[in-house]
Amino acid sequence: MKLKTRDVQTFQQRGYLEIPHRVIEEDHLQQLRKSYDQVFSERRGTSGQGLRNLSGTESITDATEDEHAGEMLQVMEMWQKSKDFQDLLYYDPLLDIAGSLIGENIQLFHDQALYKPAKIGGSVPWHQDNGYWRCQPADLVSIWIALDDADQENGCMNVIPASHVAGHVSHSRAKTGDRELPALLSIDAAESKAVSVPLKAGHAMVHHCLTAHQTRPNRSDRDRRAIVIHYMPVGTENGEGALLKDNLLLRGHN
Repeated sequence: MKLKTRDVQTFQQRGYLEIPHRVIEEDHLQQLRKSYDQVFSERRGTSGQGLRNLSGTESITDATEDEHAGEMLQVMEMWQKSKDFQDLLYYDPLLDIAGSLIGENIQLFHDQALYKPAKIGGSVPWHQDNGYWRCQPADLVSIWIALDDADQENGCMNVIPASHVAGHVSHSRAKTGDRELPALLSIDAAESKAVSVPLKAGHAMVHHCLTAHQTRPNRSDRDRRAIVIHYMPVGTENGEGALLKDNLLLRGHN
């Protein structure tokens, strides 16, 4: 289902949009949760298997190096690790949303699973996605899908409306106390303007790659599992000016 004109306009003005309809139905959601948990279970305690603790303060190769850190767990390229998440890349309801915002020729930039375990879930500081990516033109969008109910207690998304209008903002290495977080960047953000975007499981939000956003720790007794798919229009270049021509084509023509 394509976004309505007023929803596209809201996204263009605010740099984000809570999708006004459920995107993953219950049976599909249960299967995604099962596959998600399997991927994380297989990689827990391993090195070099794609699981990172973004809240760790040491050089990160797995999620166990800094036992005193919270756990903001990440698995990149879920589509390569699970047929269910590979199929999700081609799921028409999501591609309809992306196509409404960036046009019908859609490539995958990448996807990632972001998991904040109950009680110990770590935070992610204010940043722009394109602060990491440096893609040009900066027209990428990300659909953030809640596999569990996400609210302020367990680490839902917080955004600064219209922050994308200012363009790229300088990022620095994120810190906790006086220790750097090697996997994370951060920006100075006008937190007084921030709004929370709580989502029910199976629902989603979409945000622009220059929209400032962050998530707080999960100190609740509920897990917060999410999957994020980052979409780009055909013709996008990386930070070195090279055309990203080999990324998966999800819809349209390359």
